[in-house]
Amino acid sequence: MTDTLSNPKAITAYLKEAGYKVSQSTVYKHRDEGRIPAQKDGSFLVKDVDRYAGMHLKRLDGEAFSEDMEAIQRQKLTAEARKADAQADHWELKTLVDSGQYIDRELFNGELAARAAIFRNALATFFRTNAGEMIRLVKGEPEMGPDLIDFWLEKLEGAIGRYAEPKKWPVMAVSTMDSKEMDLEEMAE
Repeated sequence: MTDTLSNPKAITAYLKEAGYKVSQSTVYKHRDEGRIPAQKDGSFLVKDVDRYAGMHLKRLDGEAFSEDMEAIQRQKLTAEARKADAQADHWELKTLVDSGQYIDRELFNGELAARAAIFRNALATFFRTNAGEMIRLVKGEPEMGPDLIDFWLEKLEGAIGRYAEPKKWPVMAVSTMDSKEMDLEEMAE
């Protein structure tokens, strides 16, 4: 027996011989709908035709689907359900993005880093330019200016370090789950 059938006419003859109720117009229609996958050379694999027949045609003897065809049908239905779920998730996420309720994590992290750098530079400049005023306010000695600047810069680095530590942020999940806290390092993975 051959592994391929050359055209819809050959498929019709093969299926009738195998005991299926089928017409040539039905085979052409189902081929055009993509139910019977064609090979690059235009031929059709017998296993694909058998799978098609088991899922879409009735047998002349009234015999039910074979166990293999039932399993294939279940797989097909499961795959279609997963595809529908994935499409729904995709459109829910797209809706959140379009409505401004969701932001890109990389963009958000980049914006936070940029703001932290601006904040750090502003405070460091403040300490350096106002050291004399701080010394005068505390009636201290001007020679201690560099020590005062070092003190404030050390405190600044400690504050920025705490600011940069991984935090837990409430994150609204895209699916039907409620919001939950996630470690930023987990989110980046």
